[in-house]
Amino acid sequence: MFLGKVVGTVWSTKKAPDLEGVRFVIIHPIDLTREPTRNIVVAADCLGAGVGETVLCAYGKAARSAIGNQDMSIEAAVIGIVDRMDLQEVESEELREAAERLLGRDNGKP
Repeated sequence: MFLGKVVGTVWSTKKAPDLEGVRFVIIHPIDLTREPTRNIVVAADCLGAGVGETVLCAYGKAARSAIGNQDMSIEAAVIGIVDRMDLQEVESEELREAAERLLGRDNGKP
């Protein structure tokens, strides 16, 4: 799962039959400092998230389970609209080091 901000909507008049009636939004993932990352994700949205809202998204099987159809042709879905986030203040260097310890690797750095 990841957090992101809704930055737009995708309009498509022609799409796969299993996607008829599905709304798609453009999500800009955010990191724990609430800063946007460099990527965007198009996600199915059955909750009606609006532009500017922070959302919780899932990928793959979890996304299809949230939508309720394992055969649907989607890779990401909005599974929650965030009301509030409570984060303990931590220096970003500390956060990076903690993540590296949890992952047991250096995130591809030499």
